[in-house]
Amino acid sequence: MSRLRERGLFFGTSATVTRNNVEQLTSDEFIDFLIEQGVKYMWAFHYVPIVRLPDTDLMLLPEQRAYLAERSAYLRLNKPLPIIDFWNDGSYTEGCIAGGKCFFHINARGDVEPCAFVHFAVDNIRDKSLKDVLKNPLFTAYQKGQPFTDNMLCPCPIIDKPDALRQIVQETGAYPTHEGAETVPSGEIASFLDQRAAAWKEVADPIWNSRQDSPRCCIILDNAVTVQATIASFFVTPGLFLFSICNCEVVL
Repeated sequence: MSRLRERGLFFGTSATVTRNNVEQLTSDEFIDFLIEQGVKYMWAFHYVPIVRLPDTDLMLLPEQRAYLAERSAYLRLNKPLPIIDFWNDGSYTEGCIAGGKCFFHINARGDVEPCAFVHFAVDNIRDKSLKDVLKNPLFTAYQKGQPFTDNMLCPCPIIDKPDALRQIVQETGAYPTHEGAETVPSGEIASFLDQRAAAWKEVADPIWNSRQDSPRCCIILDNAVTVQATIASFFVTPGLFLFSICNCEVVL
């Protein structure tokens, strides 16, 4: 980071937030350290049990996820370091943006997946054009189901609405693209995700309802070019650039 800073480069950081490190990663000390190093933004990725040997104990507990949502909002208002959290920031992207809606993933073998975390596919980019792939049954079903929920604090079809991903995989006959991926929609991991999603919903619903009752503000910025150059990696939808600050929207 020191070399990037010394050369005047624009860069950010990506952190995997787990049950064991959520308070450390969002502490004033760590955030201030990143700022001192010249970091301009931070992606906060929740640990999702999709690897070959998943450890569900690393997932955030519902109360920790609620803490992260509140803490991130506080840091955005009090630190010059935007923090982006796909799982808790669904309200600013109208839910999940994967499945070709605004984002998709092609792995090293060429399998075209709805998301970097959803290791399922029905096509390989070596066999079809990207235009045709984006019209395939998997992506069509994915987009048809979006936003998967009315509560945008529960936008993810892996950890928040696992029944949605399970149905999509079954309906489209999607094949797993990564060892262990088959355990996500079925088996012990699937059962755990169902329970954790239900537990999070009990916590998230009151938070979401309270946010709907609070006033929202819309800020229109004149210097759009400068802002876009600074936070160009953040949430983008057609005609609208959204940067979340607590319960506020910035429109360019």
